[in-house]
Parts: sequence; C-alpha cells; structure tokens
Amino acid sequence: MDQATRTSWKTLPPPDKRESLMVPEIFSDLTGDRMREGHIPVDMDDRWFIYFEGGWLHFHRSWTGAHIFALRLDGCAAGVWVRDGWASRDPQQYQSAGTEQDRQTVVGLIHSYFGQ
Repeated sequence: MDQATRTSWKTLPPPDKRESLMVPEIFSDLTGDRMREGHIPVDMDDRWFIYFEGGWLHFHRSWTGAHIFALRLDGCAAGVWVRDGWASRDPQQYQSAGTEQDRQTVVGLIHSYFGQ
C-alpha cells in the first residue's frame, strides 16, 4: 500500500478548539514504522485517514475530513513514545466523551491499524 500523505485524502485543517491529550504509551519500533506509513481508507466502512508529517501522526475522519487527533511521536530506547498530543474540542466536528475516552480511542486506533 502507498504511504499516506496529507494529499492522499480529503482533510480539514486542525480545529481552533483543542485539548491536550497525553498518551503514556510506548510502541514497538515495528508499530512506529507502520504509523509513519499511515493509513488510507479502502472503502466507505473505513472511518479513519491517518498520515505522518513533521513528526506528528494525524487522525482525520474519512467521511468529513475533520481533524480529530494528532500525536507527536519520538523515538526512545524501547521504541516509539508519544511526546505530545491533542484532541479536537470543536463540537461541530467531534463529540468527545472526555479525555480518558479519547486516550483509549486513539490507542485503540493505533493497535487496530498498526498492530502492537
């Protein structure tokens, strides 16, 4: 599959309303490599478009292009860790159930799309 880039799919800019999202996870180097490749949706049931750019892993809803999450990745001796992150708080683009649920969602997306 081709590496995902910002122009591989419809995207909207980051929302003005955002909340810091710290994700205390360390992912394997293999998962890190897969995250940097990103994910381009293959059909209408695929809800996420994900690409890596400038050190950040960007998560967009595939149908709307809304920018929901972003994680700044960095290497460490044990693999790849999340240095910084944010979640959208724009109520017209994303209805958050709270920071903890967002953290679980984004980690679940990483495990689902990129393995662990």
